[in-house]
This record gives sequence, structure tokens and C-alpha cells, in this order.
Amino acid sequence: MRVAVRGCQLVLLVLVAAFAVTTVPGVRGDGFDTALDGWLQGSAYVACAVVALLRPVRSVVARPLWVLVATALVLRALGFVLYLGYVRTLTPAPYPSVADLAWLAMSVVLLAALAVRARSLAPRVSTTLVLDAVLGALTVAAVSIALLYDTLEHLTRAGTPGDVVATNLAYPAVDVALLIVVTGLLMASQWHPPTSDLVLAVGVVGFAVGDTAFLYQLAAGTYHPGSWLAATSLAATAAIALAGWSGLDREPEPVELAPPGIGIPVLFALVCVAMFLAASLGHLPLGSTLLTAAALVVAIARGALTLLEDRAVAGRVLRNTNEELVRFQALVEASGDFIAIAAPTGAVLYVNPAGRRMVGLPPDVDVATTTIEDYLTEEGQQLSARVEVPAVLERGHWEGQSTLRNRNGGPPVPVAISSFLMYRPDGGGPFALATVQRDITERLESERAVQELADQRQDLLGRLVQAQEDERASIAADVHDDSVQALAAVDLRLGLIRRKLVEAAPELLESVDKTLETVQVATGRLRHLLFDLELPALELGVGTALEDAASYVFEDSDIEWEISGPRDLGLAPAARVTAYRIAKEALINARRHAQARHVTITLERDDTGATVTVEDDGRGVDTSQLVDRPGHLGLSSMYDRATIAGGRLEIDSRPGEGTRVSLWLPMGSGG
Repeated sequence: MRVAVRGCQLVLLVLVAAFAVTTVPGVRGDGFDTALDGWLQGSAYVACAVVALLRPVRSVVARPLWVLVATALVLRALGFVLYLGYVRTLTPAPYPSVADLAWLAMSVVLLAALAVRARSLAPRVSTTLVLDAVLGALTVAAVSIALLYDTLEHLTRAGTPGDVVATNLAYPAVDVALLIVVTGLLMASQWHPPTSDLVLAVGVVGFAVGDTAFLYQLAAGTYHPGSWLAATSLAATAAIALAGWSGLDREPEPVELAPPGIGIPVLFALVCVAMFLAASLGHLPLGSTLLTAAALVVAIARGALTLLEDRAVAGRVLRNTNEELVRFQALVEASGDFIAIAAPTGAVLYVNPAGRRMVGLPPDVDVATTTIEDYLTEEGQQLSARVEVPAVLERGHWEGQSTLRNRNGGPPVPVAISSFLMYRPDGGGPFALATVQRDITERLESERAVQELADQRQDLLGRLVQAQEDERASIAADVHDDSVQALAAVDLRLGLIRRKLVEAAPELLESVDKTLETVQVATGRLRHLLFDLELPALELGVGTALEDAASYVFEDSDIEWEISGPRDLGLAPAARVTAYRIAKEALINARRHAQARHVTITLERDDTGATVTVEDDGRGVDTSQLVDRPGHLGLSSMYDRATIAGGRLEIDSRPGEGTRVSLWLPMGSGG
């Protein structure tokens, strides 16, 4: 279907172009040419009818409109077929004829199509646009009658048969009606119609103007077939046929209309004034004068309505502005913050009631006599000059903290500040500096209280850790001075006994060796316990202590290890103990459970805290089973230590992919 449509459109354009070329002066003679004026021109009009008929068949969008347009073009093509194939063969050729009836019917149907379009447009236009449309229509009618009066007078002179007079009057009547309706539609759309409407309007205007020129040439006796007039009429008809295809898949709705302007109405009013001047000289027929007067009345009504609408709009804008000012004033004056506006020179223009109370400014003091510096402490003035004002001028806003001066002699008021430039609503540059400042005295007191609690908590944590380490050291001393020494003595005595039994009772050596081995194993376990209990000299740094721990833990094993990062993380004593204990536990787990081949210890620090990471390439575990699992009390202890110290412990492990233990501690943890 689409290919067929494109083909018909292409054939139409080729026929119109070919006929237009034949009307160029010098290409052909002045008489009627059967091949050109008959077959070529007639075929072009038939092609117009076919293209127009395909539009409502191809699409349901705005189908009633384009059915009427297609019907009109079918009637025009029928008129040419009847004239060329029948009327012209009669001698003499009758006038009016059946061809004239088809052509006049075409104009009437085209008027109906434009009426349908006007009906669809009517709900979307205002009274002002309707008046514009009426003004344009009356002006076009007045001008048309003035231009056609002499021609019509000649075509209806005395002695002319009645049917001829009626036909001669019918042609210009429907043409003028078409021009009036098209002008009204264009005025209603403010001369910005959709593409389909624009092409249709151009075609209708071209067709109506062509018919009018035909009547003028006919009256003057200058008409001849195959002239530019025939080509213009055919091109206009082709434009009507092609108009609907520009809006095939959408309704022919007008563009978004702005408020109607007065340029076009004033232009039509000036035309009417010119017509009146011509009438005063006696050169206008009565009908044209009456239409001109009516158009001027509509123009005056349009002007009065525009004035009333502008006044109403101005009133609404003023009321809205006043309401916005009232809302702004109520909002600002109800706020508990310090809100002020200052000129670029620094002179204060406004301070809200809460701002006055905050700085101790009496209600009767005129703020216009004050400047920005009058409200700031010395510290605030320095901050404003050094940071705030440059930032506001550069970026348009600034946020920070400062202090306001208490004019009653009280302590300065700490405030959180948000300052910004105020710009003119019409898009102009900045005209004032505004600031909103909130009293943060209670917030600062709360922060100080929270900090005191945090300090107390860290102090208690430090004492707790120190108590734990003191208890560990006491137990280690007892084990070293008592149990280890006792086992050493037993080991020594068993060695003496064994040497005596070599000769006296060799059969008892096996029992003595087993007992000696047991004592040595117990001594080794006690020494490992001492390693767990004793605390290294952390003053040298967590990194150095972990180096010693790794050397001891991985002694007599095939595990390779390395340590990177700063040896001193800058942590408080209690935090250093926590970091050391958790990292050492991770090293022990890597040897006992991970079956690792390589272990990496990484130490990092920044402004907020320190991170200690122990990562191995062992067998890994399911992390969902690490906590609260029997036999893993060491992991629970690691989590507890990290939480108490205000840090966090993360264990990332997957079966077969190794384990990564990461501890983060804040810089202030541990007191």
C-alpha cells in the first residue's frame, strides 16, 4: 500500500511539473492543445483525485476532513473530464454547463471540509482568537469585493442571461468564502498552523486566487488556454491533494498557542482604515464599505477585550505577587533562625524578629543604620572577610560555622551559617546578600557531652585493657616462677635418675623416658602460654611487635610471611594492645587451621584511623560459621575486642580461597 501511494504521488508531481513547463511563454502557442490542455492537464487532475482518495483509505486519522477534501477533488477532476470530453465538443459550448456544476460543487464541498477543521479547532481557541478570525475574514471579504466589483459588474451587465449571471456570481462568491474561512483559520492559529493545515491553506488560497484571476481575465477578454493561470490552478489543486499526507499518523491539532499578539489584528485594522480612506474618495462599493466598517467594529472590540484581559492578567500577577510576599514574610518572621539581608555595600536591609532577639537588637532600632560587622564577633569578622565573602562572590553560596556578637554583653552565639546571593527574578544579576544562621549552642553542648562520654569510655577501656594486661602479666610471672621452675626441676631430677638406671635397672628406662617426654611437652606448653600472656614492648610500635610475634608463631614451619606498612600506627596504648592481640590471634589461626603457605601482614593509617590486615592463602572457611561456633572462642574474642575499642573487624573467607582478617581502629580509641 505504501509503495502504491508513493507511486501515485510521484506520478502526480511529474504530471504537474510537465504541464507547468508547457505553460512557459514560447514553449507552445496560445490556442487550446488537445494533448497538453486535454490529456496532460486532465490526467493531472485525475491524479490529484486519486492521491486525495488514498488518504482516508490509508489512515483513519481525521478521516471526515480528508474524505470531504477527496470528494472535492473528485468533483474537480469530474468537471475537467466532462468539459474536455463532452462540453467542449458541443457547438456552441454551453455556459453554464454540467462541468460548471461540478466545479462549483467542488468549492462548496471544500468549504465544508474547512468548516469541519474549524469545528475541531474551535474548542481550543479563546474569544480573542475568534475575534481575530472574524476581523481577518471581514477584511478579506471587503478587499475582495473592492477588487472584484468592476469584474462582476461587467460579467452581470444588462442583457446577460440569468443563469449566466448566477454562475458568474457563484464563482467569486465561493472563492471569497474560501479565502475568508482560510484567513479565519490562520488567524485562529496565530499564523502557526500544523503542516497539513498550512499546505491545505496554501492550496485553497492558490485555487481561489486562480479562479478570481480567471474571472478578471475573462471579463477583460485576455484569457487563453495553457497560460500560467492554468498551471497555478493545477499546482494549487495538487497541494490540496498532498496536504493530508503530512499528518498521516497524528491528529491535525494546532501547535501550542501563546497569548495572542496584536500585530496581525493591527495590520488588518490599518487595511480597513485604508479602505475607508478609499471610500471617502468614492472608489469603494457599498458592500465593501459596510464590511470594512464591520471589521473596524470588531477591531475596536478586540482592542477593548485585550485591554480588559491585560488588566485582569496584571491584577492576577499583582495579587499573586502580594500573596507570595505575605507568605515569604510570614515564613521568615515565624522562623527561629537569624535571617538577614544586606546590600552589596554591607549595609543591612532586613533582620527578622528571631534574629533581633538572638543578638539582643531592640525592635525599635532601624537595621538600616547598621552594617554586617555590627553583628559579628572579632572572630566572625575575620572569617567573613577571609572565607565567607570571597566564597559567596565566587560560587554564590557558602556554608560554615561562626559566632554572632551579643549586643547585651552576653557570651557570643555560636551559629551554623548558610549565606548566598539573591538574584533578581527577571534574570538580572545579584542585588543583595542573604544569610540564614541557626543557634547551635545546644548542639555544641550536646557534642561536648558526647565527647566527654567518649573520653570517659576510652579511659575506662584503657583501664580495662591495662587491668587485663596486668592480670596476664601476674599470671605469666606466677607460671614462670612457679610452674615452669618446678617442671624444670622435675626434668633435671628425671635426667639424674635416668643416668643411674642405665646400669642399675635398664628395664625402667622406657618408663622414665616417657615421663621425661611428658614433662618436656608440658614445659613447652607452658612456654607457649607465657608467649600468649606476655605483652611485648609496644612502645616500639605495633608493627615491630607483630614482627616478633610472626617470627615466634611461624618458627619451625614452612609458612612464609611478610609485613608491610609503617611500624608505628600512632594509636593510643590501649588501641595498640587491641591491635596486637587481634592480629596475633589471626596469625595463630593461620598456622593452626588454615594450612597456609604464605601470610601477609599489612599496616595502614590515615587521618581517621589505622588498619591492620592479616591475609593467608590457606584453605579458607565458611564465614557464616565462624562466630558462635564451638571451638572458635578466639574469633569471638577478636570481635569483642574490636567492638569495645570502637573499631570494626571484618573476616572475608571462602573455602579454598584463603582468609582475610581486617581490623580498623579509630585514631582516638584507647584513650
